[in-house]
Amino acid sequence: MSQASVDTSIAMGALSNLKNFRADQKLKQATFAFIASQLLTKAEKENLARIFKAIDKNGDGKLSKEEIFEGYDQFFGKNLDKNEIEKMFDAVDIDKSGYIDYSEFVVAAMNEKQLLTNEKLQSAFKMFDKDGSGLISAEEIKEVLGFGKTLSEEAVNDIIKQVDANGDGEISFEEFAQMMRKLSS
Repeated sequence: MSQASVDTSIAMGALSNLKNFRADQKLKQATFAFIASQLLTKAEKENLARIFKAIDKNGDGKLSKEEIFEGYDQFFGKNLDKNEIEKMFDAVDIDKSGYIDYSEFVVAAMNEKQLLTNEKLQSAFKMFDKDGSGLISAEEIKEVLGFGKTLSEEAVNDIIKQVDANGDGEISFEEFAQMMRKLSS
């Protein structure tokens, strides 16, 4: 992959999004992952794939700390210090594999404004709202986020507490959208 085919400003944007990524909430992580895998346009996907390949020097389909380090050097002409790289890795490496795989990269590198259009949020909300009631219940969260592992009652209640602004025990679209848009700082 030649250097020229990567749009530097897009790459810089992606790398800087990567550095600022925080997905401290499981619900948010799952939503970002869904949007990234299902709802991106072809152009959005192609840009990110190009950047990923440019940083993935050894072509193994995952980014090591070393590769990220060099990627910053290459696109920004400056190095991140080891601490910043560790922090970023902790936030982005959701499965704690020690690498950032493509799906983790896409989620973290996407521009939040692009990810969080009303249309994309509506689609993501519908994924959770299995019964179409317009509300996400504790059961639905368990079903979607359980991924075969059972989420503890406590974890589900924590998720709902974090998001359920009016305290009715369920999550409305407004509450969902608000949680997704809350600046992840």
